[in-house]
Amino acid sequence: MKFLRISLDSNIFRDQDFIDWLQASKDKLEVFLSAISALETFHWYNVRGISEELFKKDMEALGAVINELTYQDIFHISRNAKNSALPFRHHARDFIIGTHAHIHESKLITFNKTHFDWLGQENILNPDEFVVLLETTDT
Repeated sequence: MKFLRISLDSNIFRDQDFIDWLQASKDKLEVFLSAISALETFHWYNVRGISEELFKKDMEALGAVINELTYQDIFHISRNAKNSALPFRHHARDFIIGTHAHIHESKLITFNKTHFDWLGQENILNPDEFVVLLETTDT
């Protein structure tokens, strides 16, 4: 049974050990990627010559759900950006990624926590913090 919802920022895919650990732990998780995280991750794969098939296989191994961008999401993203001190034009992707995490009531896993302070510290974890959280949480 899945018990913890997480959303992944694209930057965590640079840590293959963490991705492997997530794949091994997927029976305890619901994993979400915003459309932006999925695009950024695939582009990173594509630039390095990694195939579309391997990208799909990796997403399936995580059990990842890729969030669509709906009108309601757009409205919610804009409200979050309006209420944040971060400039939208430099952080539009962060607002999309973070808002999707908020909408899905999931913890956001990222190496760049400062870009998501507006979500509240309890909703943002780096990979190491998340490993500790999952390992110490009763199932």
